[in-house]
Amino acid sequence: MKIVSSESIRVTTLGGTAVLFEAGVPRDIADEIGLLAIQMGAKEYNAERVEEVKAEVVEIIDTAIEVKTLDMDLVTILEKMMDEGDPKNFKADGYPKAASVNKAMGETIDSDAREAAWESILNS
Repeated sequence: MKIVSSESIRVTTLGGTAVLFEAGVPRDIADEIGLLAIQMGAKEYNAERVEEVKAEVVEIIDTAIEVKTLDMDLVTILEKMMDEGDPKNFKADGYPKAASVNKAMGETIDSDAREAAWESILNS
């Protein structure tokens, strides 16, 4: 019997056998221990459930790729602004002005994305 638990649990029998289940890790065990684990809230392992989780991971990866593409465009624009060195595009602390970046990108860029891209240039 294959069992998986959503949280870490320990199943102990009167005979002294103890089995630990890590959260989310399926484990192949004897039926007697499996039944005790199910009584404690674990579930019998189901391959269909695993497929659903994999589908969610793919969505997250696709989203991350789109964000990375946007960041690289922003980094390119900021590098160009840095090379030009026009003081009217920068604040007194050396960071690029939001209005200048938004104009160069053709859209409004939030401050977190702008600062992250700028820091990546300074740290490269």
